[in-house]
Amino acid sequence: MNNSDLFKLFILLPILLTSMIGYGQENIVELTGIVTSPNNTVSNILVVNINSKKSTIIDIKGVFSIEVKLQDTLQFSAVHYRTKEIVIIDEILNKKTILVDLEEKVVNLDEVVILPHNLTGQVALDIKKFGTKHNVTSSSLGLPKANIKVKTKNERLLFEADDGKLIKFYGIAATINVTKLLNKISGRTKKLKDHILLDKHIKIENEIDNLFSKKVLSEELGIPQTNIADFLDFCLNQPDFTKLSDTISALRILEYFKGKSYEYKKANGLN
Repeated sequence: MNNSDLFKLFILLPILLTSMIGYGQENIVELTGIVTSPNNTVSNILVVNINSKKSTIIDIKGVFSIEVKLQDTLQFSAVHYRTKEIVIIDEILNKKTILVDLEEKVVNLDEVVILPHNLTGQVALDIKKFGTKHNVTSSSLGLPKANIKVKTKNERLLFEADDGKLIKFYGIAATINVTKLLNKISGRTKKLKDHILLDKHIKIENEIDNLFSKKVLSEELGIPQTNIADFLDFCLNQPDFTKLSDTISALRILEYFKGKSYEYKKANGLN
């Protein structure tokens, strides 16, 4: 190979490598969309890319933007609209824009007709008259501990370490729960309680990560992306957050974050 061939190879090699890398990557684009409804007013619509788990919220004009690739599925949901899913096809990917029309959620109640069969209007009594059977469950059968929540490993360990009263009185006599006392003195009880709280926080953080990206939260709350993790920790340690933690709702969580963002920004000089 002469010097001329080496020079050509030196020039072509970066081009070939770039082409090979580009060929192996999926074509990800920033899709911009507008959400509309029959009454032309939309708000609090959550847009989720089910494949990438990324999400965003539409602005007051119904506009949103989110990263997508071919065959991704976008889900649009809100309390007052029917959930809608759209698969990203070539046409949408090439245009990089999309118009989404949502249908309002209307709850139609079935007409109820009470026939003259000596009905009392009290459901429990009328069901017995017609011999209607209830669904058989462990609760309906009255089985012991049917409604008890299944404990995590740390919850079981805490129950074993801290179960029962510390002191039991029998007239003038008394007994001490030695296991419980030793666990308190050694700090094992407190450590297990901390582990349970940490487990709960990790679970909630994972669920929040699936709902909102740091970019979305940063834009919605006006908090730098570098501070989002600290902001989430701030919220998780608020006493009133436990009211939301049992049932994770995207819209409720977002409204909570908006309320706490003002307090956080003021405390950290981010206003």
